[in-house]
Amino acid sequence: MKTLLTISVLALLSACSGKETGSTESGNILENLSYSVDTVVVDSGEDIFDLSGLVHLSTQVKNPNFIYQFDEKQSKIHKIDLDSKSLISTFEFEKEGPDGIGKTFSGFEVLSGERFLIASFESQGVFDASGTKEFDLNVSDYFDPENDYQEELLIPYELRLSPDGKYAYVLAGDFFEGIWYFARLDLVNKTSRVWEMPELLSSKDFTIMLTSETFDLRAEDVHLNKLKDGVAVTVGSSSSVYAYYPSSDSLQLIKFPHTLTAAEKSGTYPPEVSSQNGFEKVVAAIDSEISFDALAWDSSTSRYFRFASRKPTIASEKEEVFLYAYDAGLKLLGEQKVDGLTSRPTNYFFKDGKLYSYVNVEDELGFAVFTFDF
Repeated sequence: MKTLLTISVLALLSACSGKETGSTESGNILENLSYSVDTVVVDSGEDIFDLSGLVHLSTQVKNPNFIYQFDEKQSKIHKIDLDSKSLISTFEFEKEGPDGIGKTFSGFEVLSGERFLIASFESQGVFDASGTKEFDLNVSDYFDPENDYQEELLIPYELRLSPDGKYAYVLAGDFFEGIWYFARLDLVNKTSRVWEMPELLSSKDFTIMLTSETFDLRAEDVHLNKLKDGVAVTVGSSSSVYAYYPSSDSLQLIKFPHTLTAAEKSGTYPPEVSSQNGFEKVVAAIDSEISFDALAWDSSTSRYFRFASRKPTIASEKEEVFLYAYDAGLKLLGEQKVDGLTSRPTNYFFKDGKLYSYVNVEDELGFAVFTFDF
């Protein structure tokens, strides 16, 4: 194991306290926020972690000691013990055939008993540790083809399974059109219920295409978050959350009274740009507005936390990073600027009351481990 005192990716300080304050009806619990940070690096043994592109990580809800990393290129899932900081096993999958996971990966979830929900544009299903497909969860089987939203729902972006395995929750839509749907699939009775999410339509305003000899796309992150008692949809351009609770079988829009930052992006930008330089300028302007990340549940405090950031338009300035806290019912409890962080943490989750965030440490899989005090 290697321990680093600094990480260039995050430019972290070993301890820091915030100065700016926000307010909520219940007071700002993060007003006196301070933190310390350690860095751990995972020993991959004789294997190699592919960190060249997007790094896909998932944790077990009931056992946060283990983290799983999905390797798109080799169709493998690595199981990592965070206590020993080492790779302990690897699961291999086929891309094609009856047990194929598909070629265009979109996401995965770790289930009980060393099983995995793996989703791609071509295939969705539950697989065991040997790579055998236990259950084919083809979302197109659950929808009426005469419905107007059928085409978008055929391409699930993210999937989650209910704890009892009876329901699947689907986030599906179209980045280009900004149309997003949430669906609850009844896996026993082969039925579905679909909700539109009009609050997410504005995310299209921040989808920018480069239409020159090369193609590039900038779009807002959209995520299907696991909640303690349900799931929630978050989008980078807005602090608002769509929360689904099985007890009421309803999708609720929740807005927050943020005072420290704007609640959403508001600028106007061209949908297409014909030059690389123009594309980079528009992207920089969008990134200078507030961008919100996914929710992370901390079982030790029974609270949710999330980060947000604003990137500078001037190279000499630093990115601003913010932290928000919510109670179990998603009521805003506090907000604070996190001085000392010059990059928003990514792929973060809680273990033993500490926040773990993925970092690439000289092409090794590493985690910044935050201890918060407020």
